[in-house]
Amino acid sequence: MNDHEIFINMINDNLNEMGDTIDCLYTTSNSCVKNKLLNRLRKNMSNIAALAQGLQNGAGANSPQAGAGRMFTPEELSRYNGRNGNPAYVAVNGIIYDVTNNAAWGGATHFGLTAGTDVTNQFASCHAGQPVLSKLKVVGKMPR
Repeated sequence: MNDHEIFINMINDNLNEMGDTIDCLYTTSNSCVKNKLLNRLRKNMSNIAALAQGLQNGAGANSPQAGAGRMFTPEELSRYNGRNGNPAYVAVNGIIYDVTNNAAWGGATHFGLTAGTDVTNQFASCHAGQPVLSKLKVVGKMPR
């Protein structure tokens, strides 16, 4: 399976989860549960936007810049902490983003978070539904 097929499968997985979530929205009347389901939809939308950007950035095109297909372990990600000339990467929902030149990540930190880590939970609590990730370059992914 090539990188392009992997990205398409990940997009389809998110779309399937969105369908299941919508079905749940129709059947619940609990506002707390509805809010959680809506946040899940926002997460899926963000994932799809990031994956689409990865495809646009050349993933699966077998080009040198197709780094979006690279798999990172948490240990590998930790090396991309913005120190000693290394780029600054963060993971959100299994996708690795380059925040090296992002002003909000100056000094490879952002409101107490550090590059080289998975910031999925923190991202969801602060930026859910916002197109923040679509402005960042996708450089790889992590197994979930």
